[in-house]
Amino acid sequence: MSTPQPRPSRLKLWLRLILLLPTAAYVGIILLGAVPLALAVTVPLKGKVCCLDLPHEDITFQTADGLALSGWYIPPTNGATIILLHSYYLDRRQALPMAQMLYRHGYGLLMYDQRASGESQGYVRSLGQRDIPDVSQAVSWLESRSGVEGKIGVLGCSMGGAIGLAAAAADPRIAAVAADAPSPMTFDEARPRVGDSYWGVTLPIYTLYYGFVNLANLTFSATTTVSAIPKIAPRPILFISTGQGGEFDRVRAYYNLAGEPKTHWNIPTSSHCAGPVTHPIEYEQHLVDFFDEVLLGK
Repeated sequence: MSTPQPRPSRLKLWLRLILLLPTAAYVGIILLGAVPLALAVTVPLKGKVCCLDLPHEDITFQTADGLALSGWYIPPTNGATIILLHSYYLDRRQALPMAQMLYRHGYGLLMYDQRASGESQGYVRSLGQRDIPDVSQAVSWLESRSGVEGKIGVLGCSMGGAIGLAAAAADPRIAAVAADAPSPMTFDEARPRVGDSYWGVTLPIYTLYYGFVNLANLTFSATTTVSAIPKIAPRPILFISTGQGGEFDRVRAYYNLAGEPKTHWNIPTSSHCAGPVTHPIEYEQHLVDFFDEVLLGK
């Protein structure tokens, strides 16, 4: 007969429970932080999009994997066209203030909803990763249009700026990029540093968060903004930032990675992507001066 094992005392059971509770709470905090974040950035944000108060054509073009992306197209009168890339949680309407500015100076415009946003097809968003090659498809669509023979530039804000930079690194047909507050696209760029506030919590949250997003999109070899920027030269880049804190520091670091020619314009008294609204005259002047020089040779 086997010897009966002694049952743990109630004290030992309580001690084990007390020790397990902090671990369970820590794991719960990590999951409650990572999972909602991952869901928020991957869920589609679709809806009816209207209206552009400029003469335009409603268009669609195909992605390499067969999705239809919806947008607006205005042909150029000055011989150059700008592809406008909206920020992450919005649709093509976010770029309307910039569109109005560039239209006044004769630029053609192609502004479209990124995949799984606005009126475009798609079932999951990818923190920009799957949107990068779509910019090349937009360039090809423009090249297929009769009368579109001039240079093509890209203008994007926030994640749109990061997508534009990464697309230009991969496609030499993009002649210039204006990136307003470009975002980090991967865990390596956004990784909390040792010594940051709540590092012991934010690091595992970010690790799981980016892991879930990559898993949902099967994008495990993700493009980074940091790796893309040095590949763009000698094509010019205009970096735009606001404030004097984290955004300014991040964009300045991106600027330092870029080859010549490059420009960094900071708007100290504005906020993220708000320059066209808070400083419309200066913003328009910077955009037009940049694109006039690099696309029109003025």
